[in-house]
Amino acid sequence: MVTSSQALASIGYLLLFAGAAAADFRDVCDADCESAIRKSLVYDTSNWVNVDVTLDSFYSNPSNLSDYAVGDLVKWQDITATQASKIWTIPAGMSLSRFFYMSEDIDGIQRQCAPTNHKALYYEWEGVFPLAQAGYAVIAPDYAGLGSDIPQGFMYEAGALHAADVSHALKAARAALGERLSKEWAVIGHSEGGLTAWRTNEREAQDGKASGGFLGAVSVAPALRPLSLIPESFERANGDPVGDVVSVYCLQSVSKLYSSIKVEDYVSDIVASLIPTSDKGCLPTGGTVFGQLTVEQLYKNTSWLTHPDLVDWQTRYNGAGPHALAAPMLVVQGVNDTLTYPHTMEEDFDATCKSFPESSSELLLYPELDHDPAFQAAQVDYLPWLADRFNKVPVKQGCSKRTIGPATTHPALTQQSWSGTVQAG
Repeated sequence: MVTSSQALASIGYLLLFAGAAAADFRDVCDADCESAIRKSLVYDTSNWVNVDVTLDSFYSNPSNLSDYAVGDLVKWQDITATQASKIWTIPAGMSLSRFFYMSEDIDGIQRQCAPTNHKALYYEWEGVFPLAQAGYAVIAPDYAGLGSDIPQGFMYEAGALHAADVSHALKAARAALGERLSKEWAVIGHSEGGLTAWRTNEREAQDGKASGGFLGAVSVAPALRPLSLIPESFERANGDPVGDVVSVYCLQSVSKLYSSIKVEDYVSDIVASLIPTSDKGCLPTGGTVFGQLTVEQLYKNTSWLTHPDLVDWQTRYNGAGPHALAAPMLVVQGVNDTLTYPHTMEEDFDATCKSFPESSSELLLYPELDHDPAFQAAQVDYLPWLADRFNKVPVKQGCSKRTIGPATTHPALTQQSWSGTVQAG
């Protein structure tokens, strides 16, 4: 088996713009920008299974939740073929079940954004579908706080907590499916999921944490250390729009954990007024809402990035290492990644290899490719790697790096966003 780590838009959200001074808002978001935000919200909401997850009892905490231990199975629902094709958009030949388990962490940003509440499980053929098509049972837990109701919400980039989610989800799935699942398992993830896969490999090496049967991890474009990635994104912008929502998400999340860090102390008035709009959608909406803002337009000051509690958070909650690995690891990285920078990842890769020379790790670098395209292009490499782990193919001790060049001499797409369309059968 393999474990893998998004209300219809209405006029109501337009009223939120009134919170910003008109001149300030128009300086950074004209009519075209406003139209783009509307379109992003429509895109996000049109992909949700439930317009409001609070109306789906499956996502509600049962009254006796405190009776369950960490990793216990609380609910299990097998999705019918009709539901899988009409409510979700699951490819033919695949079955879908969803389950609710007890987590130990406090894990987004928006409950609606749980992959289980996305018709194509968020990343469809870039994510879980190729794994299922290859014959694996795919256990893909929502991070706690996405879908489920937890007071402090989703803990963005909290890799150590996410790794625990993987272990607990595996335990719950084993309880439900028994011998239908192999004891052996591996983990794969991209971006924050890449962080999760890496941290899961580390967690499995810790005393008393091993789940049994762990074969290895595939970590794709891992977002390993926000306190390095976010400042670099500001530097790269060089006064121009930063082009992403990551820092806002991170600040929102950490502020729910540490009372010493308050969003309103750092974000600009414009951002403060737009957060409710961003929170009505998922990543596409957040990126559109904040993507055209410069650092100065985003923040009154950025001193939160050096706050002692945030530094502590990166060690304790994000799980920044280096730490020992329990099993082989394949790392995939686009050389032109504009979100998770290759040199930052290589620093962690090299540090792990230096501190733990017995590690078995390989880094594959894909020239020119950006954040998502590297995941798409690497299927031809990571699927055989996973198969080799299940087939007990030996792995050499030590670390290595390879550059995977294109098979042709003519240019290929290096950045492309797409989603599948279901056609009537």
